[in-house]
Amino acid sequence: MRVELDPNIVVGEGPLVYRPAEDSLLLLASIPLGPGERFLEVGTGTGLVALHAARHGRAVATDANREAVRLARANARRNGLPLDVVLTHIMAGLRGPFDVVAFNPPYLEGPPEDNLDRAWAGGHQGSDVSLRFLADLDRVLAPQGRAYLLLSRANETARQDAEARFRMRIVATKRLFFEELGVLELTRRGP
Repeated sequence: MRVELDPNIVVGEGPLVYRPAEDSLLLLASIPLGPGERFLEVGTGTGLVALHAARHGRAVATDANREAVRLARANARRNGLPLDVVLTHIMAGLRGPFDVVAFNPPYLEGPPEDNLDRAWAGGHQGSDVSLRFLADLDRVLAPQGRAYLLLSRANETARQDAEARFRMRIVATKRLFFEELGVLELTRRGP
């Protein structure tokens, strides 16, 4: 079953936290989540995606921004949803396995200058954070698990790394005025 936008879920926003936008909604609409599957959202921001997943089962979210962690926890309480929110960089210190992992990383080229910049400035080619995610994904992903990674067309280095490490297919795309976004579904390669 696809995770769908629920208009009854209220998501508060804050000035120091990435505000859900078209990329967040594209990722949300791309994720199938079955009954009982354990879900992880990396870089949750306001918690939009993780809150919707929490309606279906056990959900965990991470963020490196303390304000985002506070806000996502407050949004979970406001909506009466069971969501564990962890302050950590990407997936450091988390134990898997997770059946479904989702990440809308910073994908624009350039170095971050502050916490809010970290939400969209992804370093060289916008791929640095995605590459760190991909390097650690195998550790937390369940054997039959799936990961959903949102990338811009400019993130060629991250796309190549994803294809080298995992079985990959594009499950959704969206053209914006200055870029094209795609959601990659990543699964383990067979023996």
